[in-house]
Amino acid sequence: MKNLMLLKLACCSIILGLSACTESKNAGKTNIPEVDVRSAIDHPEGISLGDEIEKPQFVILKETDDEESLVDGINDYAVTSKYIYVLPVRESRIVLFDREGNFIRTLIKSGQGPNEFSGPLAGMQVDEKNNRLYLFGSSIWAFTLEGEPIKRMNSPMPMMYTRMIAPDRFAAVAMGFIPFQQGSFGIGTFNDSGELLFNKNNFYTPLVPAEKTGFTANIASAPSFDNQSILFKSGANDTVFRIGLDTISVACILKLENSDQEIIRGSDVTDFTDMGGLKRDGQEIFVQDILETATHFYFRCRYQGNYAILSVEKNNGELEVEHCQLPLPFKELPTLASYKYGLSGMRGTGSFPVWGSIFGNELVQAFTPAELSVYKDKGLVEIPNELKEIKEEGNPIFVFYKLK
Repeated sequence: MKNLMLLKLACCSIILGLSACTESKNAGKTNIPEVDVRSAIDHPEGISLGDEIEKPQFVILKETDDEESLVDGINDYAVTSKYIYVLPVRESRIVLFDREGNFIRTLIKSGQGPNEFSGPLAGMQVDEKNNRLYLFGSSIWAFTLEGEPIKRMNSPMPMMYTRMIAPDRFAAVAMGFIPFQQGSFGIGTFNDSGELLFNKNNFYTPLVPAEKTGFTANIASAPSFDNQSILFKSGANDTVFRIGLDTISVACILKLENSDQEIIRGSDVTDFTDMGGLKRDGQEIFVQDILETATHFYFRCRYQGNYAILSVEKNNGELEVEHCQLPLPFKELPTLASYKYGLSGMRGTGSFPVWGSIFGNELVQAFTPAELSVYKDKGLVEIPNELKEIKEEGNPIFVFYKLK
């Protein structure tokens, strides 16, 4: 009952917090998928991607005599029709490869110079149409796709997740562990002058005092398939929000029916006892990653010490569930130097697991040879012919799936 009440509160707060303009733009849009995850998650039937993707293309990032061609793992990446941009795990630089995996150069370095960025990065984004590469950190740096500096922009406050959704418009999620009462931003948009345009920060629950309520590490964010909005889910309720050009709307509702303890974990910014959620009860369902295509939402969730993938069809709310096969106990997975566990995904049209990000008309997956080796040793994946000769220690691998 408490979870139902929280769901109603969350939906009501959205309606009350939006302007009349927002309400009018959403008038008639009642086709919001609402799925009963709890009743389906223990009965996985597998997810077929046959209607979504075509045969994959495997690309290995090639090593040369230049030490700068070596990439220790992937913190983030971006892809255009010509290039692959990589932010390594341990090195603060942007490395450029072509689509065949040939190393070109270190495109942008960390530093204080005019062609550099400073401080750690939270992510990157490409806008091929307008010849822009964005780097998100303490500031926002805009470069051309060839690495020429354009400008540096300020954020209204530290952001956990930011994406450009239109010229002079950024959608963002505020940094965690800051009580909403002490800040002016939760989720929303701002322009390239750092001016806050609109936001929602009333993610409250009766289970946590308002002065302790904010975003914790228990959130999930992702760009939309067309890069015109971002998706967001907090750990405090079951609502998946869409942050658009001038609206915050409900994209999907996942009926998780988690315990009060899990809701408190996702809301109390003063509790640092379990930052990674490794002490979470196995019955809790925690949405960690989101992937959107034109027809489906995909959610990768932690459940019972494993990953479960949820597929939600947008038009009719049809839910499919698949449990991933992990090569190691969940608590040991962070030791793998991979990009968001790129092989913890759906089996798709064959035996090779699929998970990644959308770039244009492609689903792009990334993982390391070390990660692939662990899956191979455990007999969890059949190695494609294109990857049978790779070394266990080497540069990451990219997989490109054309979207149908």
